[in-house]
Amino acid sequence: MSLNGAPAELTSFVGRQGELGEVTGLVVNRRLVTLTGIGGCGKTRLAARVVERVGSAWRDGSTFVDLASMPDPDRVPGAVADAIGLSLDPDGRPTTQIAAHLQHRHLLLCLDTCEHVLDAAAELVELVLTTCPDLAVLATSREPLNVAGETVWQVPPLRAPEATQLFEERASLVSPRFDAEGDADVIAAICARVDHVPLAIELAAAWVRALSPAQIFAGLDDTFRLLVGGPRTAEPRHRTLDASMTWSVALLDEPERQLFRFLSVFPDTFTLEAAQAVGHPSSTGDPASHHILPLLGRLLDTSLLTIREVQGEIRYRFLDTVRQYAAAMLADAGEADGARHRHLSYVRVLTEEAEVGADLDQERWRTVLDGHRADVSAALQWGLAQRGAALDEARRLAAAIARHWLVSGQTAEGLPVLDRALALAPDDESALQARLHAGHAMLGMARGRLALVANSAERGAGIATRTGDEIARARCLAMAAFPAFFEDFERCATLAREAQAAAEEAGDVFSRDWAGVIEAYALQTRNRNEEAQSVARRVVARSRQRQDRFCGAWAHGVEIYTRMTSGDVRGAVAVGREVVELVRPLGDYFGAGTLTCNAAQVLAVSGAIDEAHCLLEPVIASIDPSRELDVVGFMMSIGLIHLFTGELDDALRWFDKGVSRLADRPTDWTAGRCLPGLVSTLRRLGRADEARRWAARGTPLLRSFQAPYEEAALLDESARLAAAENPDRARELHLQALVLRRDHGVRVGYPDSLDALAELATAGADPSEAVRLLGASDAARAVMGYPRPPADRALHDRVVVALRENLGARAFADAADEGRSADLDVLVGSLTRGRGPRNGAPRRLGGLTPAELEVARLAAEGLTNPQIATQLYMSRSTVKAHLARIFPKLGVANRTALAGVLRSEQS
Repeated sequence: MSLNGAPAELTSFVGRQGELGEVTGLVVNRRLVTLTGIGGCGKTRLAARVVERVGSAWRDGSTFVDLASMPDPDRVPGAVADAIGLSLDPDGRPTTQIAAHLQHRHLLLCLDTCEHVLDAAAELVELVLTTCPDLAVLATSREPLNVAGETVWQVPPLRAPEATQLFEERASLVSPRFDAEGDADVIAAICARVDHVPLAIELAAAWVRALSPAQIFAGLDDTFRLLVGGPRTAEPRHRTLDASMTWSVALLDEPERQLFRFLSVFPDTFTLEAAQAVGHPSSTGDPASHHILPLLGRLLDTSLLTIREVQGEIRYRFLDTVRQYAAAMLADAGEADGARHRHLSYVRVLTEEAEVGADLDQERWRTVLDGHRADVSAALQWGLAQRGAALDEARRLAAAIARHWLVSGQTAEGLPVLDRALALAPDDESALQARLHAGHAMLGMARGRLALVANSAERGAGIATRTGDEIARARCLAMAAFPAFFEDFERCATLAREAQAAAEEAGDVFSRDWAGVIEAYALQTRNRNEEAQSVARRVVARSRQRQDRFCGAWAHGVEIYTRMTSGDVRGAVAVGREVVELVRPLGDYFGAGTLTCNAAQVLAVSGAIDEAHCLLEPVIASIDPSRELDVVGFMMSIGLIHLFTGELDDALRWFDKGVSRLADRPTDWTAGRCLPGLVSTLRRLGRADEARRWAARGTPLLRSFQAPYEEAALLDESARLAAAENPDRARELHLQALVLRRDHGVRVGYPDSLDALAELATAGADPSEAVRLLGASDAARAVMGYPRPPADRALHDRVVVALRENLGARAFADAADEGRSADLDVLVGSLTRGRGPRNGAPRRLGGLTPAELEVARLAAEGLTNPQIATQLYMSRSTVKAHLARIFPKLGVANRTALAGVLRSEQS
């Protein structure tokens, strides 16, 4: 695998062959190499060429991280995480997560332009080098990182022949007819005057279109005399570059110089449209914005500006050194506030346009805003520190960008901004404040902060109601449904339906569909699968139309569980893989992480445990092991996989994390999901008393949620705990679990019930019944794609051996064949006859369809299946299917009992 993200070279790489060989040798043999030198000396180009040459020597390739546009040291880990494809837990320590992710990687990591974020870069490098033995780091910086084991290599100036070659090649780019013949001495003098610094040479060479080499040298010489005439504290080569840029900028006319200054507010690449918005203050009376193109061309011609292609779009960019110089000019001219306000206004307008556009094409606008991430950060950082109109614009920007932060996994960056935006106007009762609360709740949801979500959603809904902002109200209602999901499914579904109605009326499609997602899960957890699917499929269809991966993936993910619990495990696995592919481009911790874990769970249930492990590896690596986590259900999926493979200590650790949420909350669905696994793990570890205590606490909790899948699993565990001392009680509990599964369509649990009842029958006096039950379980598992977990196979094998020895090979085989050929639903109906309601249907003839009633009547009269098929013009398989439904509905196991029910109904 290669993660080499080094910048593409648009111009030739001149010279440096000796340096390239030396640095390559160091990088291959040392853990940390830092290329140092002044800005413009060629550190980045040399590092990129080294990465290109030796990156393949590392098994996992190389990755190149450009830190030049990172104004905030806190964003360094995020940039590295993005580069290595890691979704960070927003509440965890990002450096620890990165180290965990890279711990077993054989990788070359290149960190480019570290000097302005030196401490953050050094901290990260030190951690990964001490915890990741197969990782090497190549860094570029104007000063060393000062990390133990660092090899510092000073990038020298070009040699004289290389310097003149660079001048000639760059000159020929701007003036194809340029001929250096006759000017070789002057060109050499120019290169010497700028100390053979590559960037300074390129800046000088760019002027051959307008000036002769002799004029260029004369201008440089004048500038250098001016600059060195006064007191200077910088190193000589720093003065060289400064002088070179001063000279180049002095040759521009005033509109060009002004644009040069204004464009320094862009922290990274920018478009022509962005340059137009920032480059012409309305108060100056400058020409129309379309006149900016020749000015940009002039900056490009002089190499003060470069071009980069980003996602198929041409963008402009300053080299970091040039941007710093331009920003100093902007501040000296007293123009910084005006330029930054225009930048803020441009970003705010773009973001508000994207917020509306995302309702029609979320994928397109997500990509657009991803390309302006540095702009958004810089605009907010400046705007929220201002007052008056600038502060209002910054708060509008924060409100408009919130949904993008959610669907792009930027909640760690976004939530503190929304905290601050709200705190700056705590008594505000405007529609803007309501929308900020909605965004605040949205990002709090993604970080699992349920109290924050509930509080902000309630406050925002109140303000929105008073101000008449129906969109903000709908968003807040949709967010309010989320914390309710962890406490009360019925209340959650009610809130979600209310939010959908409000969003539909307000025209807020995202809130409508997200509320639909929440309602669908609140239905599915109670195994109301048809209702859940009906809601979810509507969301999937609408999301597909507007390219909404976020809501679409969550809604499609409902089908993972509806298929799995109904017994279609293979179908659930297929859906899980589809969902992971759909959500993966978002790379967010909340959506991609949660849905990946859901898919991993069903993979483990299907027996594909290695694939489940691989799928979960990046999620687990992103979790900070030093913290107690608050994440959406991850603990159950990860714990289950460890339980299935018999890694009981690891399973206990994860289930414990989930159940520990009950320490602060009397009711919690994540804890509820973990309870069956926790009790099973404790039982297998021989900690029976603890297991019984948790089972006793968990049963009423799961019953209050009306969650049949989990409640039945916990009943099975309670039965196993009772089996040794009270087999009759154990059988009763297993049958209660089977009734729950039968009445709620949790067919995937049938084989578990059959295996458990077979174990009891083995210990009793009915070995033939045990074999029949195991045979039926084997057949059901084969049809469903639901093998026994590895941790249970040893016990199963012992039971089979004991039964075969007890019955003899022939009787064992006959009983097993009889079980395998049994109709699963008929068998379950027979085992649970007379126990509880069946799917809410009447137990007598009124619950049968007209066709089923006719089949039942003929079967009670003694007709065979072929005779019934002939009389009713049906196929034999249709008759068999009707009887499979009739027997459980009436609570009978055979035709004799069926005839008795018909006689009693007719009497």
